[in-house]
Amino acid sequence: MNKLNSFARSNRWTWAAIGSAIMFIVVSLISGKFSYMSFTANFTIASYLTICALGQMIVMTTGRGAFDLSIPNMITLSSFLTMGLTNGEDRNFLLVLAVVILVGALVGLINSILVIRFKITSMIATLAVGYILSTMTSIYNRTFNVLEVSNIMETLTTTRILGIPIVSYIVLLIVIAVAVMFRSTTYGRALLALGQNKRAAELAGIKVNLVETIAYVMGAVFAALCGFFLSGRIGGAFLGMGDSYLMDTVGSVVIGGTLASGGYAVTFGTLFGALFLSFVVTAMQIANFSTGMQNIIKGIIIIAVLAFGSIRDKSD
Repeated sequence: MNKLNSFARSNRWTWAAIGSAIMFIVVSLISGKFSYMSFTANFTIASYLTICALGQMIVMTTGRGAFDLSIPNMITLSSFLTMGLTNGEDRNFLLVLAVVILVGALVGLINSILVIRFKITSMIATLAVGYILSTMTSIYNRTFNVLEVSNIMETLTTTRILGIPIVSYIVLLIVIAVAVMFRSTTYGRALLALGQNKRAAELAGIKVNLVETIAYVMGAVFAALCGFFLSGRIGGAFLGMGDSYLMDTVGSVVIGGTLASGGYAVTFGTLFGALFLSFVVTAMQIANFSTGMQNIIKGIIIIAVLAFGSIRDKSD
């Protein structure tokens, strides 16, 4: 038992993985059947959440209570940009992808300038930027009439291998890349050091402002990529399509084992956290819970995980 507890403490993703397995069983019992299709459907939904949750995780890792509240608006704006610029054609696919990434990087840079240079609290700064993005999207929506998805995007989001769409495999590659970044790169170690103690990181010669700037840029870029692929899955773009991802990104990260206080990131835990939330929502939908009740329950879960994590960290 002690070995199991030791393994769980050093591999925080295990709790989210076990929770996902339990919720899969719960969903199967409620629906009356165990189905591989149920797993793949929820894994697909979780894939889109995982992309932007990874960005939220990176921002949270910088420490001092950092969150990116502009993520939902970035998702919506990038979805509109993707649909509008591709206009149902394949020829501009890579160019549009580059534009979406650049827009995301610019938004992340603005967020970082507000937080680092102007010393504005991250939640206030990113919330304000989110309002600006929301307004820009609303203006763009007045002339938006694109209803066709490009063939390439349709292939990525609908073509399945072993029941899982290609985009989900792309997300898995991104998860692996982020995990390698934290474990094996100088930047990843510098980011963790920044989150643990900014002053100590400075004394160690780490360029903390640059590290933090890159974190906010990556956070916004991942949100932009989520919107890019999400437009293909939905087959369009609409106002508020990213709104539900705000609480869910935070939930995925903390359920996955990442410390909300910063300095510790659990990449694969974030994936399992997103999968866990997907199963939770599916179970509530099968049980005919209202949207409001679903949000309340998700909120309770996130608060409970944060409280449990705080108690556990103090005991460790």
